[in-house]
Amino acid sequence: MFNRRLLVQLRWEFRELLDAMATWRFYRTLAMMVVGVAMGAVAMNAVLIPRSLFAPGSSGITLLLYYLAEWPSLGVIYFLLNIPLFVIGWREYALKYLVISLIGVLLYSALLIATEGIAIPAYDPLMAAIIGGVLMGAGSGLYLRFGGSAGGLDILATYLRKRLAIPIGSTFNLVNAVNLVGAVVLFDLHVAFYSAVFMFVNSWTLEKVQVGFSQHRAVFIISKEPQAMAERIRNRLNRGVTLLQAIGGYSGEPVQVVYSIINMYELGRLKDILYEVDSNAYLMVTQTSEVIGQRFRTWEQEGYRRPFVPPA
Repeated sequence: MFNRRLLVQLRWEFRELLDAMATWRFYRTLAMMVVGVAMGAVAMNAVLIPRSLFAPGSSGITLLLYYLAEWPSLGVIYFLLNIPLFVIGWREYALKYLVISLIGVLLYSALLIATEGIAIPAYDPLMAAIIGGVLMGAGSGLYLRFGGSAGGLDILATYLRKRLAIPIGSTFNLVNAVNLVGAVVLFDLHVAFYSAVFMFVNSWTLEKVQVGFSQHRAVFIISKEPQAMAERIRNRLNRGVTLLQAIGGYSGEPVQVVYSIINMYELGRLKDILYEVDSNAYLMVTQTSEVIGQRFRTWEQEGYRRPFVPPA
């Protein structure tokens, strides 16, 4: 029964993979992976290796093993390091993700070998750490933004979270701590410091590239005139509005919360509307990482296609 269920699941996941390969979004992801892992490989060979610096995650473990043995090449070490990770985590991910991750590992390993010996002429170690962090973070964020993967700790972290309830962030923090301790033991405190700078810049850049510098804001408005407020937002800002049902924590009376997504540059006009309609209204503004839907970016622009519906 178990093997039959597994076989059915594999067949379904294989069909899902074939359906994904029939879309341009799949090949766009592969293209972004090529660009992204190439940037990461350049950062490893041109910035980190010449200065004996460390990277975060599995790239850092690869560098640690390379500094200890200096053989074989970075690409071979990274590939060998990912084999047990795939063995451990093959049951935790869908076949499509594993195939994309395997392609990413092969690309990264090959490009680590292809970019050996190159160097970026940044003589100040702080400048080198910043340049390298931006380069690797932008590359990683680029392919992650489009659903790509280059293997690494994601697989192990997910496995540990499901099996041992260890948070994903804790796994990454532990590995990064090992990398920094390795920098101190193998080299000195200066190397660990500049490696930490590299990791911080890499993390910040990755987040900004993956999520984007969003110009949209989600607004929540609590007012005694929710209908009038919603009508003004629709007419003046041409934005959709949703009325959420809520209960006042102090009064215990039902209230309607006006919810909308606006452009950052429309925030001033929204405040004018609020003051005109209800000068005692509460306004809460939160930053959004991504907005897909009418009046913004469509699902088709994201690379998705609508499912085929046969005629009746």
